[in-house]
Amino acid sequence: MRMINRNVERVVESEAQATKLRAAGFIELGEHKEETGVSQTKDISSMNIADLKAMAKENGLEGYSSLNKEELLAVLKDVV
Repeated sequence: MRMINRNVERVVESEAQATKLRAAGFIELGEHKEETGVSQTKDISSMNIADLKAMAKENGLEGYSSLNKEELLAVLKDVV
């Protein structure tokens, strides 16, 4: 199972690890897309452009390398 907290991902091999990560604020990766909203938008707005481009790449977006931060935020808020 994979778990995520903001932009940090962890691969979990046991339920004990999952319990520890949940206590630290991690959620299962499948739940991540369901928990979007204002707080998620604020989280990505504080990210630097390199992290935003990495997130765009992870989400399968194309043409992100030429975008500035504001454009990346606009594109990613629809995806995340």
